[in-house]
Amino acid sequence: MTKQEKMYGLIEEQQASGQTAKAFCQQRQIKLGTFNYWLRKKRQSSQSAFVAVDVESRSQGKTELIYPNGVRLRLDHFDLQQIHQLISLG
Repeated sequence: MTKQEKMYGLIEEQQASGQTAKAFCQQRQIKLGTFNYWLRKKRQSSQSAFVAVDVESRSQGKTELIYPNGVRLRLDHFDLQQIHQLISLG
């Protein structure tokens, strides 16, 4: 079991326990800072998961990409290679 798997398991256990993170960490002898680091990492990984690209219409030739963080990119034309590069940056 990797450290990530162990910490993610502990995070799920803490959330199911109803205890505060502080109380849970004290009981388990885990540093609160370490626990919070892995909690942030877990939240970030779930937010940066794959997002489906929905192509509604190409009739006007304009394309809009909306990243999960709300950033919008408007392109004057549909260029699959450019769109691929922009999605990779997100």
